[in-house]
Amino acid sequence: MAEATPYSKNKRVVTILDTDVDGGARAGLIAMIEVAALMIGEIVQAYSGERYESPCAIEPGMLLKKGRPKSLYRPGSSTDVLIFQPGKIRFREDLIRNRFAAGVQSRFSLGFGRPLVETDVAVRSPIADARGSSATKGAARNA
Repeated sequence: MAEATPYSKNKRVVTILDTDVDGGARAGLIAMIEVAALMIGEIVQAYSGERYESPCAIEPGMLLKKGRPKSLYRPGSSTDVLIFQPGKIRFREDLIRNRFAAGVQSRFSLGFGRPLVETDVAVRSPIADARGSSATKGAARNA
């Protein structure tokens, strides 16, 4: 007998993004892991330069511009996991400040043995800056 949970059947797509190219964010290599849980039928790799119009298949070496749609999930819930090279980025201050906020409980707090807080982030909002970028230098000066 097997227990069915939302994570008992899932699909993953891993894309390695090289941001150190002309027009890139200069944040090094980024592993983007797209996870489709039980209610997702598939993850379609469909990059679109403008909103979700005219999506095309992703090919090795293709330039993907930041903030543009990269994938379609059909249908249901999912999550994306980004793994950055050490020392290449600096997370935004609100994310750092909120992650261990005292007196706040989340579904993750029990497992980690301390408060661990999720921060709502709007679609296409920045979560980090490349180390050495003007935004990071400005944030460091103002800290």
